[in-house]
Amino acid sequence: MSPIKSNLEERLKQRIQKLGRITFAEFMEACLYDPDFGYYNADHETIGTTGDYYTAPATHPGFGATLALQLKTMWEILGSPKIFTVVEGGGNKGRLAKDILDYLSKTNDTFISSLNYWIVENNRRALIDIKLFVSENNDYELPWENNTKIPHIQTGVFISNELFDAYPRHRLQSFPNELQEIYVSLNNMSFVETIDNPSSDELSEYFENLQIDLPNGAKVEVDTQGPLFMERIGNAIGKGFVITIDYGYPAETLYSRKYMNGTLFCYYQHTSSTNPYIRIGKQDITAHVDFSTLANAGERQGLKVESLMTQQKYLKKLGIQAFIDSLRKTNLPEKQIMENRMGLLELTKPTGFGSFGVLIQSKGLDTPISIDEIVISDARGGLGKLPGVLLSKDHVPIFRGKYPQYETLDLWPVS
Repeated sequence: MSPIKSNLEERLKQRIQKLGRITFAEFMEACLYDPDFGYYNADHETIGTTGDYYTAPATHPGFGATLALQLKTMWEILGSPKIFTVVEGGGNKGRLAKDILDYLSKTNDTFISSLNYWIVENNRRALIDIKLFVSENNDYELPWENNTKIPHIQTGVFISNELFDAYPRHRLQSFPNELQEIYVSLNNMSFVETIDNPSSDELSEYFENLQIDLPNGAKVEVDTQGPLFMERIGNAIGKGFVITIDYGYPAETLYSRKYMNGTLFCYYQHTSSTNPYIRIGKQDITAHVDFSTLANAGERQGLKVESLMTQQKYLKKLGIQAFIDSLRKTNLPEKQIMENRMGLLELTKPTGFGSFGVLIQSKGLDTPISIDEIVISDARGGLGKLPGVLLSKDHVPIFRGKYPQYETLDLWPVS
């Protein structure tokens, strides 16, 4: 019995029949963003237990809490302005925004009264979810209209988590003395890959501009849209910072022999594959971020690179350990302590989120400042009077997923 074909699969095949072939970037863009059947526009949960993967904001509210404290530090560096604009790119359901705003509302700090928080999201269905989700049990109202474009950030921060990995990628392969692009064609009405000259001069010159010689035979992914968005971010900021969190590497690592087959992966129901030609519109397709090109794009609009570090180092510098240590000072059941501890530790795990890159850029600072003065928070050295944070129903139960046996034992009380 042959698998059921999606309407998007039929639509793509008709398009290829008409054109002869399309670039992989065009194929990936349709799979993810087709307005009717694309993965991110479909009416299904993508993140969490019932989705296809989980993210740091979904893992523990400590991620949002540490970023909330980072935003406060940046606000102070910029002179504690009366209006401080924070724009989050690609907010999905709004988990990160909710955790940041929830935490700040518990600190009784004057910072939140200066905060103007926006979410830029092209998916209108997601915007509806965001408004309902973030406003739940929270007095903070998100601006609603025109959230598909970056507003002017006179003073503030643009922040994103796993945004740039979702931009469509061109795929290319290196041969002796030439670079070829991988296209998507049809053979007996099945998707097949063919190779030909690059579809644009931009692709041909991409690695020359990076001064990188690709290993012979290497298959690589190139994002041409993400850098343009980074330029728009830089253009929108008058004075402030950009925080970009994603999985990826500098170009010299990403395009080395270590990744000869590229970094393209697909995710469906918490399993991964390297086959983008199945489950059309029903699985996520992603690839690692080239932080060098993003940094170069930002520099063209006045964004200065302050640092590129791992998420593990970043969160530790912000004081994530203080949230872990605070759990032992609570009267929670041991099982709940372990659930929260595991969620927090997952954020800095070297083989997981901890290996993500965090790119910090600045623009318009009055005086030079060290990265140690930027990446620091009131949680360094202990929470003190700051509140701790605990898992809620909106977060992924990592502990229960890895150790389901404890749900049926009386070793710890089950809430």
